[in-house]
Amino acid sequence: MNETRTDIENRVFLISGGTSGVGKAIATGLARLGAKVVIISRSAERGQAALKDISEATGNNRGDWVAADLSLQSSIREVSDVYKRKYDQLHVLINACGAVYFKKELTAEGIDRMFAVNVHSHYLLTNQLLDILQESGPARVITVSGNPRFMKNPIINFDDIQMEHQYNTMRATSQSLFARTLFAFELAKRLEGTGVTSNAFYPGFVKSNLARNAPWYLRVAAPLMNASAKQKCEIGVYLASAKEIERANGVFFDDKKQIVPIHTKFEDGAGKKLWTLCEGLTNY
Repeated sequence: MNETRTDIENRVFLISGGTSGVGKAIATGLARLGAKVVIISRSAERGQAALKDISEATGNNRGDWVAADLSLQSSIREVSDVYKRKYDQLHVLINACGAVYFKKELTAEGIDRMFAVNVHSHYLLTNQLLDILQESGPARVITVSGNPRFMKNPIINFDDIQMEHQYNTMRATSQSLFARTLFAFELAKRLEGTGVTSNAFYPGFVKSNLARNAPWYLRVAAPLMNASAKQKCEIGVYLASAKEIERANGVFFDDKKQIVPIHTKFEDGAGKKLWTLCEGLTNY
């Protein structure tokens, strides 16, 4: 049984990466159902522009934005505090931010930017908001992952997870994808019995601007690829709102709402290793 419109309207949904791509598609879908959607934006201009698009597409003008650079721990801590000052409830956190970098970059805090955005931000943002999620329960955390076809052997090099020795875009992208998925599974274990669940999902081929940091020849090709991409993310909206999966925890869903046993692909103890590594980087 799905949530009624009244149920949705009484819930607050926070979406990282909500100004474009999968995050914006989910925000738009939830807004269409009448939800109160709050998006995390890197700037006021991008946040306001995204909300304008969402409002015009759905007729829902209840949206809001909060600003943060999700590559920086300091900004994540600040935006979490800002959110909790503005709102006393959070029912669904959607970890949808992501980026691809084609050369090695470090944040101002000395962390590899790909790892910081694609993995570290989810870990820290979620942990910063766990108290309000638990107070608002039942609540959910859903994390965007990748195509399960490419996750048959999800090996993570914990000795060089930030690829300090030899950077390779493809390997860095794959490793961060594996790690964010593993984060969702490990989080699910730690949330058992709290009233908060954690699941991961493949959104399908949704229109995005992931090529914005790419070399010029890939940026030229991006519009052609986006021409065949979807504007909507039905699976993301479903996982965020459907009553029938309220108790699902530690599950991976593909874009057809099918459960895929990705969690069995990771080596034993990998989730704990990732958690310990992130703890060391954040002191959280």
